[in-house]
Amino acid sequence: MRSLLVLGILLWPATVWASDGAGSGLLAAGLKMMGALVVVLGIVLLLYAWARKKPGIFPATKTGAIKVVETRYLGPKKSLCLVAVRGEEFLLGVGQEKIELLSRLGRHASEKFEDTLQSNLEQKQ
Repeated sequence: MRSLLVLGILLWPATVWASDGAGSGLLAAGLKMMGALVVVLGIVLLLYAWARKKPGIFPATKTGAIKVVETRYLGPKKSLCLVAVRGEEFLLGVGQEKIELLSRLGRHASEKFEDTLQSNLEQKQ
């Protein structure tokens, strides 16, 4: 109901200007053009608002367990992807025909550098 009211308000200036045959000057033509622009933008915004409410047309951002951290393109249809899944990172090679696990990097890199360095030093001793 509210969208019909907004649409009616947006269309009202266009109908008034379209019925007025007396304005043949440059100002009247400019006002008609601005009114038409407002109507078109209003319709586009209404369609966008309607499409956002419909599932599947413009999907909302989902928070899931899989996140693509970074993608580097190596050539046509070839890239490297750093993917985080439940705290672990994986380096994937993506080609035209297949996706291949190149390396399992372990824990997420959000920890501090000092902590990572310390844990690596402890492992070597």
